[in-house]
Amino acid sequence: MRSQLARHVLRRILASEAPVALPPVFLLPRPAFRVYPIRPRPTRNIQRRTFMNFFQKAPRALKELDAEPGYETLLQFRAAEIDSIRPPPVAELIKAWREFFEYKTRHGRVVNSTQALCAHRVLLHLSSQLSEDDLRTALESLLKPPRDDFTNHVELAKAIYAILKKRGVHQAKDFYALVAALSQYGKALEARDLALDYYRTMRDKDPDVVPLRYFIPVIRGLAKEGREAELLDFVSYAKFAAGVEYDPTLHGIMTTFFAQRNNVGQTKFWFNKPISRGYPPAPTTYYEILMFALRNNQQEWAIGVYQNLISKLESGYLRTNKPCWDISFQWAIVLLGKGIDYIEYMLKVALERTKDNPNYQPNIGTINSLIKIAIDKNDPYLAERFIALSEKFGFEPNYKTYMLQLEYRIRANDLDGAFAAYRSLQNLDETTKDKELPILNSFIRALCAAPTPNYERVLDITSYLEQRRVTLEPETVVSICMAFLKNDETYEVIDTLSLHTVHYSIAERSMVRKAFVQYCLDKKNSTARVWDAYALLRQFFPEVEVEHRVAIMDAFFDRRRADMAAHVFGHMRSHGNPGLRPTLETYVRFMEGIGRCPDEESMKSVHNMLKMDTTIQTNTLLYNALMIGYIACDMPYRALDFWKEITTSPEGPSYATLEIVFRAYEITPDGDSLANELWEKIKRMEIEVPENVYTAYAVTTAAHGHLTDAKTLLEDMDSVVGKRPDLHNLGVVFNALPSEEMKQQFESWAKEEYPRAWAALRKKYGRRQNDEGLVVFKLPRPWKA
Repeated sequence: MRSQLARHVLRRILASEAPVALPPVFLLPRPAFRVYPIRPRPTRNIQRRTFMNFFQKAPRALKELDAEPGYETLLQFRAAEIDSIRPPPVAELIKAWREFFEYKTRHGRVVNSTQALCAHRVLLHLSSQLSEDDLRTALESLLKPPRDDFTNHVELAKAIYAILKKRGVHQAKDFYALVAALSQYGKALEARDLALDYYRTMRDKDPDVVPLRYFIPVIRGLAKEGREAELLDFVSYAKFAAGVEYDPTLHGIMTTFFAQRNNVGQTKFWFNKPISRGYPPAPTTYYEILMFALRNNQQEWAIGVYQNLISKLESGYLRTNKPCWDISFQWAIVLLGKGIDYIEYMLKVALERTKDNPNYQPNIGTINSLIKIAIDKNDPYLAERFIALSEKFGFEPNYKTYMLQLEYRIRANDLDGAFAAYRSLQNLDETTKDKELPILNSFIRALCAAPTPNYERVLDITSYLEQRRVTLEPETVVSICMAFLKNDETYEVIDTLSLHTVHYSIAERSMVRKAFVQYCLDKKNSTARVWDAYALLRQFFPEVEVEHRVAIMDAFFDRRRADMAAHVFGHMRSHGNPGLRPTLETYVRFMEGIGRCPDEESMKSVHNMLKMDTTIQTNTLLYNALMIGYIACDMPYRALDFWKEITTSPEGPSYATLEIVFRAYEITPDGDSLANELWEKIKRMEIEVPENVYTAYAVTTAAHGHLTDAKTLLEDMDSVVGKRPDLHNLGVVFNALPSEEMKQQFESWAKEEYPRAWAALRKKYGRRQNDEGLVVFKLPRPWKA
């Protein structure tokens, strides 16, 4: 049975504008539309509704929502806090905290920003009742960076350390975890100050204290944030005042910092600076230097670095240093332009030079580093030749090999080859510690983006990852959902959302949510599919913003489905969160939509909602909208009731009101006399008449068969409005004329009096026959309240 608690927590939280959510998993039926079944994958069959459908098997069961241990209770506490109601018992919260962070630590899972927020709120509630181990486990789990905002991680880490320090039980590892968290989450300056204070305090107690452990994360953080001045100052202090050695790690950070910024002088300075104890630079540093040299036309200097490396490999100094041998092969390809034959020769030399030390001989790791270079060169053919070379030397591929193979085959759009590499990776008896997850996410996205997606392969990979309890990246979930929606496999979409969105933060949920909104707004998608997507959007993401809901409502009006638009409006009206309910502007928007797509039942249902909505104060704008709705549904007398309300209101009519009233008179049997009466009143009051109002009066006159009067109004338009009739004015008057004879007379007159405007009208808009069989221009005449 599905988690009822998760579903309950979701609704309470989102109804209160909380930034936390677990999705329910229902799918609404389409409103009075048709049965649109889930078809067998991946083929698509035409649905036929027959009496035998009653005896078909029920749809398969949905996969159960899989929340992480303890997370539901943390969410429940957050919901209770927002609603100001009694939280879960302390014992349950402690158990939930322990289970949640132990699970995160044991499986190496990331704590997302929303989970960190919930945990922080629980910590403030339980600060004195959590054990030291509980706090340290949580602090440790925060060191794996999330994909989105770090703010909550920083606050939680600082709060945990503050509690440990207040109890007097804080240890060196606790301080290191705090400094590491601050450094990698954008608070390197704060981490620097803490590290300096800590070092000075500890130095007084123990003169032999080594600050390197605490300084390196700060140096990394300053480099990551691009704080050059602070970085140089801190490194200088670390070296001269604290005695930190210039080891390969520090050498790599400083060299890489300036190399990535293409600072030629500083890059050479820090790279050439002697490393303590004669250690060689790290392989990653050599790689950054190689890329730096190519970007900045420093090949000559790089060749000197390469020759120096080769001399040390040949002299014996680095003869047994396998990483340096691997680097030399990379540089030979990229810097010297050597080919596969030269690399084979160098491998043989390296094997000969290190035959007495098998652990330092070239192996599959060497081949992997060469494949990486081929990928960076965007040369899949070269990568395949390195694979063949590894087979020639008898090197057994490992998980890294298959990951790289997946990567370059995906880039080459060789999806069949990539799937073969995935199969090899899947069957490998070697722990990967989830290192292949990014490339598998990319592979799924590539499969989904294919012109004809292979749905079976997508399901194969997602099932494999599901068995490993892996959470897919939001971009991957979007790709899967969009692909399966296009194949009408709604239950696969439900399963994907159920399994993964429960683990997402607010920002990650937003990414998926916006993709569904865009799908609903895409006019290329069928109405049936859009309704399915909207139903999923509403159920899994109850926090959808009002503007997106209104946009979807408008999209259904554009599809001539006012009934669906009314359902979207009704869902807003019944939402538990007052901030997501319709405003006066939303009611106006709906009635304007009815003007484009008349539907009496939908219009009246929303009007009834308005009557029951105590938050809406009726004004002229809203009365205008109601008039539009009733006029569009051929109920002009009811619309004129609102006109009477406007005339007796303190606000009074607007210019839009006058245009709408004339349009009501246009379809009212005695509307011509009423229109003339209103027009005389306007003239007596000497009201400045805008073009839209004047045109509406002319159209009303024409609609009641007063052709001569309509032509006279158009001839006098320049003196009243200040401009001659344009193609729109002529077109709407022509469309309103009630007989073919009048239309012919008007056309002849217009060609003579306004030849350019009439020619433009004929050129821009085609013609069709209306319901009475009369010819009209396909001229839009929008409503605006």
